[in-house]
Amino acid sequence: MMEDGFIGRYEVVEPRRGNRRWPDDVKSRIVAESLEPGVRVVDVARRHGVIANQLSDWRRQARQGLLALPAELMPAR
Repeated sequence: MMEDGFIGRYEVVEPRRGNRRWPDDVKSRIVAESLEPGVRVVDVARRHGVIANQLSDWRRQARQGLLALPAELMPAR
């Protein structure tokens, strides 16, 4: 018999630690995906394991010409 009333299971999730280096081609693909119409930055970031602020920084870099986006990855507008 359980005296503490807990029935079930639990999971311990470790936080991410350290900086991850993203190659520019991977950043470009993620940024291009985030530029698709109707797509939310937070959803794309979560799908790729990036924090939304980081993806927003990459998008800013792309707008400033600091991160090149290949034409074939750019969304049709």
